Amino acid sequence: MSENKGVNRIFLLTVLLYVGVSFALSFLAAFVPAFGNMSNYVSILISQMLVFVPGFLYLRRVSRSDSFPAQETEWHGEESRTGIRQLIPYRKINIGTIALVVVCTYLMYPLIIVLNAISMIFTTSGSAAVQDMMQGQNFLLSLLFTAVMPACVEEFLFRGLLFQTYKRSRMLPAILLTGFLFGCMHMNLNQFIYAFALGVYLAFLTEATGSIFSSMIAHFTLNATSVVMTFLLPILYEAMGMDPNMQIQTGGYASTMESSELLMFLMGITIWAIIAVGTTCGAVGIYIAICKINHRWDYVKGMFSRGTREKMITVPLIIAVLICFAVMGLRIYLERMG
Repeated sequence: MSENKGVNRIFLLTVLLYVGVSFALSFLAAFVPAFGNMSNYVSILISQMLVFVPGFLYLRRVSRSDSFPAQETEWHGEESRTGIRQLIPYRKINIGTIALVVVCTYLMYPLIIVLNAISMIFTTSGSAAVQDMMQGQNFLLSLLFTAVMPACVEEFLFRGLLFQTYKRSRMLPAILLTGFLFGCMHMNLNQFIYAFALGVYLAFLTEATGSIFSSMIAHFTLNATSVVMTFLLPILYEAMGMDPNMQIQTGGYASTMESSELLMFLMGITIWAIIAVGTTCGAVGIYIAICKINHRWDYVKGMFSRGTREKMITVPLIIAVLICFAVMGLRIYLERMG
């Protein structure tokens, strides 16, 4: 079995477990009060474990086989001793790199805001649900369960197992494919759009440093910012004499907006898009600096010319993607009906 087929089957298994357990818990919640009253943190823990466990078991298996023989690493010419190091590049990064990764990630933030706002014209089920889940929760626990844990678990699967396998075939398709699958795994249209772009950025970042730690830090930075804002907004509302329980309306279906509302919303997107052009250009400059600090600029410039041309997309991957889009469609249907 080829390496790409192996990780595609793992992705399908992950999707099946995630969807199956989610529907099972929803069904049981109607009959067993304990499931209906389950803590948000327990729900997040279960969902993250469903993502982590299949990949972890696969990693253990291939690290003990000949699937990933020792080869030269990309940054210093030494031989990689284990399959784990090849699939999860955990090279240390310095403080300067960490600081630049945080700056670069914040410069990418306006682009994510624009993509999120565009998706919210059609659906609000993704980001709104996450914000509602965090309202009134413990700050440190929210930071742990919605920022630290996803940054580690999701990067392990997407910028680790999947990307490190796919990139052996062709780099650019590997970057785009893992970004696409990262968006699919969120299983709602709202988060799919900006998660796709975020996944592409995180893959480039991993290659800039040769370490998955950089994508974990960037992922944590974005999620932690959302957590902080969720806790700060009620305080700001109260200080301004506004209802602390009110929520900023960030969009909705275009068909339900008044003409004036839609016009103002589109104007807001346009302004943010102009800002995003400038900040994204700045992020590119910081990205180049990250590459040079880690002595990988020459590697990054030539990384698209390498590969084995092995087929990445197989039947299990297609099935997994179709399941993800079916769930997205179901959520949009239920949201409109509700």
